[in-house]
Amino acid sequence: MSWAEAKWTVDSLLQKIGQAPNNMRSFIAYSLSATSIGLKFQEPADSYDANNNLICSVGGVMIRMSDTGYPTKPSDGTLVVDNTNLGAYINTPFTVNGLTKGKKYYFSAFPYSVQGVYNLSSNAANRADATPAAGEIANVTISIDDDSAFSSVVVTCVDETESASTQSATLTKTKKTTSFVVPIGHTYHIEYGAEDGYSKPDNTTPKVSVAGTTSNYTATYYYFTATIAVTYPAGATCTCECGSTKYTAPNTSGNHTFQVHNVGTWTVKAVSGSDTDSKSVSITSSGQSRSVELSFVKIYGISRDITATSPAWARTDSAVGKTAKATVGTTAGSSDFNNCYPWSGIVRETLSTGDVMVKIPKFWYRRYRSGNVEYLKIADKATSGFTLHPAFNHGGVTKDYLYVGAYKTTSGNKSASGVSPLVNQTRATMRSNAKAKGTGWGIIDIAALSAIQMLILVEFANNNVQSVIGRGYCDSNSSALSTGTCNNVSGLTGRPAGTDGKVDVVWRGIEGLWGNVWEWVDGVNWNNGAYYVCNDPSKYADDTTTNYTALSFKGATNWSSSYITQEGLDTGSNPHVMLPSAAGSGSETTYDCDACWSSTGWRVFRHGGSWNDGSFCGLFAATLNLASSSSSSALGSRLLYIPS
Repeated sequence: MSWAEAKWTVDSLLQKIGQAPNNMRSFIAYSLSATSIGLKFQEPADSYDANNNLICSVGGVMIRMSDTGYPTKPSDGTLVVDNTNLGAYINTPFTVNGLTKGKKYYFSAFPYSVQGVYNLSSNAANRADATPAAGEIANVTISIDDDSAFSSVVVTCVDETESASTQSATLTKTKKTTSFVVPIGHTYHIEYGAEDGYSKPDNTTPKVSVAGTTSNYTATYYYFTATIAVTYPAGATCTCECGSTKYTAPNTSGNHTFQVHNVGTWTVKAVSGSDTDSKSVSITSSGQSRSVELSFVKIYGISRDITATSPAWARTDSAVGKTAKATVGTTAGSSDFNNCYPWSGIVRETLSTGDVMVKIPKFWYRRYRSGNVEYLKIADKATSGFTLHPAFNHGGVTKDYLYVGAYKTTSGNKSASGVSPLVNQTRATMRSNAKAKGTGWGIIDIAALSAIQMLILVEFANNNVQSVIGRGYCDSNSSALSTGTCNNVSGLTGRPAGTDGKVDVVWRGIEGLWGNVWEWVDGVNWNNGAYYVCNDPSKYADDTTTNYTALSFKGATNWSSSYITQEGLDTGSNPHVMLPSAAGSGSETTYDCDACWSSTGWRVFRHGGSWNDGSFCGLFAATLNLASSSSSSALGSRLLYIPS
């Protein structure tokens, strides 16, 4: 038999017997309601041979259904539809009614030829399944870029309309899919659980459930680890938090490195009783390492280029953004430092001796320079790099506070209101009479003055205190002013009503620190430009280096009403001391804004200025040209009391 004869024989047989159609072109099943499923399908196309000869003409499709598994032949299960209207259900579903809510139904499509030959293939194209549900089906699939450390996560379908309908499922590295049925009309979203060591996918946006629809959600867990090394006060509880993820250090040692597993802003926080401190750390990529230090210590600082003519300082640390304004007459001032220690602890008190004093609590300080920039910082607690201010460590004995006279010393060696300042006494006499009041009494010394200078500078951030607080009683006056004229100044910082320069000035209860009459200051001796300081009141003496330490910087011996351009910084054990090291090219509005005087030989130190010294007066005004035997009607003192 020839090839042509053989082909004719086969074609004749096929026309009589027929060939099964191909697989379905599409076939899907989905829930329409709690009792119905929709079927959308497209039958196979007719089949042709290589010569474009028709070998199978599709006659229709029979769809069978079972609730136990896919039917395998046209007689299995229940007949759903025998459709010969080809293409009728491509877009419009065929509805299967009378089903049971929540039961899964399996559908098999058996396309057949016009000769009645069925396609019995179990190919997935010929199969579909669905579960009747009264709402939308939310399919969730996760992927994991590196599942080596992945355990499990809980995925939750949060029903925002009815919390009781919220559903959850646990997914693992081997089970990565789940489905939820959301009641019709309910608003829901998908929340992805956290897995340690992996980034957490964002939750989905809320969606309203629509009956008969399916929503597919996919999310990837990325293996992600960054570290945040935290140093915090020992004994405190330390946490690291971002969104709903929160880690707690396993102990209170003061050091812990947190491993975090997501990008974002992490807040690290230390808490111990009422003390707390926190900082934000930005994590942007896996493998990133950040370090942060938490401290219950509050540091208030200022900085200034000492070569700059401007007397203003820039605020640093916790002082940034803070302001202070002195009272002027009846216009009350204000200060952001009122609630900051140590300023918050500065108060006037009347002691049992009847003296009105200002109590100053102890603080820690740091004064240093980096290039031309000087930094001055005050801390409310002991902390690394800071030193207890020597004013609270006289003679090596630590005190929690000291007292400075609210007023200049008055007759009877008192600090009292409404009395003329006591004048015309040498420093040695003032010292001796003050000490006669009892243990701990003396006159203000260089350590106490330094503490006050630092507190004023950090609060007002300006060397020119005459401009920011008040000129003081200093302009063309002819005699001393009685004490107590600032008693009614609001906040006890600023000046009372009247012409600036004709009224006294007060800072936190300390009246007349500059102007009115000069004040002797103990603990400082000068000899031919060299400064010598002592911080032990029992060893204060004039014209000697015994028990005194030379500062690393010196001054000139020819200053005469010379405006100070720089305060020295001792490189030894006395960096707190602020005394002139350069003067002459400044002015009343530049550099330190105050004047100094000096001479050769042994001299003693007085501070502040008097009733007729005008712009020479101020926080740094200094004379180093008076012999220890000197006294005058414009020179007095201020009491200092160090409690035992």
